[in-house]
Amino acid sequence: MQSHFLKERISLNSSRWLLTAAAVAGGLLVAVEQAQAGNRMLAPMANSNAEFVTWKQGFEHDTAGWYDAATPGPMGWCGAIESVQGRGQGGEAPAPSAGRGYATVELGFCNEFWSILNVAFGAPYGPGPDQVLYSGGWPKAGYVTELDVYLDPAWSGAYQGNFAWAGSSPDSLIQYAATIFPTDPDAEPFHTGPHYFVTVDAVEGEAALEVAGHRVEEAGWYRFRFVFSDVAGSVWVDFELDDRNGGNLAVIEGVEPVNLLGPMQMPYEGELPTAEYGSGHVWFFDVAFGLKLPIDEHRVRRGR
Repeated sequence: MQSHFLKERISLNSSRWLLTAAAVAGGLLVAVEQAQAGNRMLAPMANSNAEFVTWKQGFEHDTAGWYDAATPGPMGWCGAIESVQGRGQGGEAPAPSAGRGYATVELGFCNEFWSILNVAFGAPYGPGPDQVLYSGGWPKAGYVTELDVYLDPAWSGAYQGNFAWAGSSPDSLIQYAATIFPTDPDAEPFHTGPHYFVTVDAVEGEAALEVAGHRVEEAGWYRFRFVFSDVAGSVWVDFELDDRNGGNLAVIEGVEPVNLLGPMQMPYEGELPTAEYGSGHVWFFDVAFGLKLPIDEHRVRRGR
């Protein structure tokens, strides 16, 4: 029943979607205002003096460190993440990237806390257990965050992205992002970015996907890697796509930072001095409705 209502909600016409967009933006602004007033609900507040930590979640036993609508309060979010052991159910389900288990993420309604703030739906995020991935300062040598993602070219033509009404391409089936946070909880204006995006796009009329300019024609596991570094005192971010064996397939040098106005991605304006930022989390901004996206081997480590 819930899936039926969600599908109806995502299939609304564009005028109703614009109303939802305004509600989402308004809800996020309310959240920011509450944070500024002292109810700091967002991550770095709990870890303002935290050291950078390395971390790995192989999804062998659980999905600890990732949060969805099942987690109550501001720590929770939207959608669902589920643990899968072995090949899971069905002949087409993949084997894990490594080990005995993996997880799936999917779009869904948000928990009660965020629903009250008019954030309608979204997909899980991974700040680590008890938000351990947020540091109180920029890590020496920067840091790297990796996630293995299973991609299948057969998804092209079978699914669509959900945010075309907000400026995203309907061909963007998956929007994956990394976010860093300012380390000063009293910074004005308080903000929760910038965000760095990479998309998995359907190739129109073909059984193929595209990531960072690389054409994906074979189903399998691919490694998504954000590399955060300090260049002349400012945050610099690259994205790298590898195959399952670690062979590099594509690189985006200098991923452009964006701000979010509700679900609308806007160019980030201003400086990004590393002295004012710490490490952050990765998350799924969008996963095509109906797609349970397999993920595995989430790793966070120091830079090179």
